[in-house]
Amino acid sequence: MNTVASLSRYIKEQLSETVESEELQQFVLLIFDHLRGYNRVDLMMKGKEILSEDEVYIINEAVARLLKHEPLQYVLGQTEFMGSIIMVNGKVLIPRPETEELVSWILDEHLNDNISVLDIGTGSGCIPIAIKQRRPRALVEAWDISGEALEVAIGNAELNGVEVDFHHRDVLNFRKYELATKDIVVSNPPYVTAKEKKVMKANVLDFEPHQALFVEDDEPLVFYKAIAELAMVVLRPGGYLYFEINEAYGDELHAMLEGFGFKSVVRRKDLSGRWRMVRAIRPVHP
Repeated sequence: MNTVASLSRYIKEQLSETVESEELQQFVLLIFDHLRGYNRVDLMMKGKEILSEDEVYIINEAVARLLKHEPLQYVLGQTEFMGSIIMVNGKVLIPRPETEELVSWILDEHLNDNISVLDIGTGSGCIPIAIKQRRPRALVEAWDISGEALEVAIGNAELNGVEVDFHHRDVLNFRKYELATKDIVVSNPPYVTAKEKKVMKANVLDFEPHQALFVEDDEPLVFYKAIAELAMVVLRPGGYLYFEINEAYGDELHAMLEGFGFKSVVRRKDLSGRWRMVRAIRPVHP
């Protein structure tokens, strides 16, 4: 009989050789949360409840895709970011916890609602949406070179009831656009070098968009350089630039930002103890 308990066991049995044991229970919980809004207690208390044929079909489809190492977030079509539901598919990166930490850093340093923010390479739109939700009077703009990613981001802004000004733009050619002054520029740009592919897991390498992940080995800071140049143009004096970074190039990036004239360049560790974030300030006086 297709009960909650029996299908929970089925998921675990099928995925036991594909998914690490500590993740299995979390996968079961996320699948049933998606299907029925169940939490951990519900799974224990409602184990005898019968699932519908549609629910069984969804679980079978999810297991088949997970066996091919597809990320669970893509299978479910959504993830959570700072308490909000963010829809995701293979056209956008799955938001990571370290990106939540980057947004929290921004919010901690900017308590005033009356700020203007530009997010470069917005992907799912998680960064500008989270900022706008917490700073409702902020003017928030976001760019991406991918029209398909922007469709996802626009949908997520609508889903979460916030207004973000999205633009289909290429930061490597930013000088051709009309630019408005900002208080904050933020970006989680592509920063994984091609040589790092060999150590990446299949669920990332085979399913997440390479355009949003990878840079050439000989130009690891190509996007950081362009965004820093843009920030020097659009940031008001005393404005802030925030990056999520590849810790392997932290020293290089730090030196580059100081070379552009930024002041108060600070790196910060994520909760895993890795140097994954940078903040810099455009000087008030040249």
